[in-house]
Amino acid sequence: MADLFPPPQQWPVLQPPDCPTCQTGADVVFIGDADRIDGGQANIWHCRSCPDDFATTITFWPVLEGPDCPYCGQGFTCWAAIDPDHGGDLWTCEHGHEFVVDPEGLIVLPKDAA
Repeated sequence: MADLFPPPQQWPVLQPPDCPTCQTGADVVFIGDADRIDGGQANIWHCRSCPDDFATTITFWPVLEGPDCPYCGQGFTCWAAIDPDHGGDLWTCEHGHEFVVDPEGLIVLPKDAA
């Protein structure tokens, strides 16, 4: 069975969004994450009442004890998502840099980073 909500860093509330079709949140369940055509990311939801599938934009919530950015040294980083390509967590900083911290705590940089 899928989780009812995305990770708390993406959806730090205890109720789902209201369905845009039937205006209720009582029967809405989380399906998963998806990439948007414009390069953004979204959480996908399903309403069991109407039934409608809809998306909400993923919000990157700040983490107080996140790792420092390996590009600029910025200490204020946000947990972005799980990165299935690297088996770790994707992080961003205020300057838009992205990096992955694997389960062993090692930082993985994109191949195009120099």
